Amino acid sequence: MKIVTLFFEHITNWGLVWFGLIFWGSIFNATSAYYFQDSHEFGFVLLTYLLGLILGLLAKYRGWVWIN
Repeated sequence: MKIVTLFFEHITNWGLVWFGLIFWGSIFNATSAYYFQDSHEFGFVLLTYLLGLILGLLAKYRGWVWIN
């Protein structure tokens, strides 16, 4: 039960960061795949998900609300 409680506390506190990493990282990755031929390289993929992570961190620390 303690693990479940810790998991839900983590999601409550870091949900926007995970959302930025997964959702926005995927959007940026799909956009780069559409516009750039070499976007399947690891560095390109890493960059797109890093941008999503940065956007998620900005949302957390600036108090942006995307999902309620």
